[in-house]
Amino acid sequence: MRESKVRIGLIGTGFIGDIHADSMKKNQLCELVAVCEEVDKKRGKAFADKYQIPKVYNDFEKMIADPDIDLVYICIPNYLHAKYMVKAAEMKKHCFVEKPLCTTLAEADQMIESAKKNKVKLFYGENLCFAPKYVRLKELIDEGALGKPFYIRHRESHGGPHAKWFWDIRFSGGGAMMDMGCHGIEFARWLLGKPKIKRVLASLGTYLHKKITKGEDDSVLLVEFEGGARAVIENSWALRGGLDDRAEVQGTEGVAFCDLVYGTALRVFTATGLGYAVEKAETTKGWNFVIYREHEMYGYPEELANIIDSLLNNKPPKETPEDGKVVLEAMMAGYLSAKLGKWVELPANLPRNRKPYQLWKE
Repeated sequence: MRESKVRIGLIGTGFIGDIHADSMKKNQLCELVAVCEEVDKKRGKAFADKYQIPKVYNDFEKMIADPDIDLVYICIPNYLHAKYMVKAAEMKKHCFVEKPLCTTLAEADQMIESAKKNKVKLFYGENLCFAPKYVRLKELIDEGALGKPFYIRHRESHGGPHAKWFWDIRFSGGGAMMDMGCHGIEFARWLLGKPKIKRVLASLGTYLHKKITKGEDDSVLLVEFEGGARAVIENSWALRGGLDDRAEVQGTEGVAFCDLVYGTALRVFTATGLGYAVEKAETTKGWNFVIYREHEMYGYPEELANIIDSLLNNKPPKETPEDGKVVLEAMMAGYLSAKLGKWVELPANLPRNRKPYQLWKE
């Protein structure tokens, strides 16, 4: 890295790309030098203007050929993650890939192998492991304040995703569990010290959005770990009122409750409405929970800081592609469980080239 600074090229100017760009512009150890938007050139130009990014590309291969770029952030639809990551790795670029890692186990292995072959680092995007409130929860567990944890509950729900491609399971790989179950699974693993997953049991349903998706808009996943701890992962695209993200941990010596979104929000009433309250809020008239410093609360700046530290100081990152593969395997087993109506033991003989939803729907 030149001058002890990481130079970043980002592809994807949607919701999550915007979040990451905001963190990059506030970190003095990195520089967002390029953005690529292949679908909407006007949006790409507007994004570059917003964040004062000097280079705008409409062709990913041209961006990754740029010698000024050290690290590529891949913030595009799930089904493109592996293809674009491998291309970047072959150009000797380090890569960050948003959750989920990819949509098949074969792709996961291809990505991991490509990073090793090309001697670049591959970072897996799981921001909850960096959210300050959840980091403090992890510290309490590690110091023994709760005794031995045996039950974790994580809930992340809202009224549905921003981009249209999420609703098409051919592109996303699945519905609400594919979108957000990856958060809860890795969150629970991380809190427990990343033990192996023994088995999973899932229930999936579509309640609110049957007209626009063939995927599930509500899911409940039960995960049992080696050592006996269990986690309940609840996810929904059918929750009215905006994002809800909360956790509960029970241990032999205590219990902790954590409300990530509303625990520090401003409670505001307005008859006219306001500009922005919280992610995916349906309306801002009446009573609102108004969030501030939202990206920091979700952990994105600390996630970026961990990646930069890994690159500049040759340290292992907190979240790895191997973690992403474990999560994908657990979700695939969950979709299979929903079809079979019973527990699925892990490791399982899961198909390597099929997407998670196919294990439930086909």
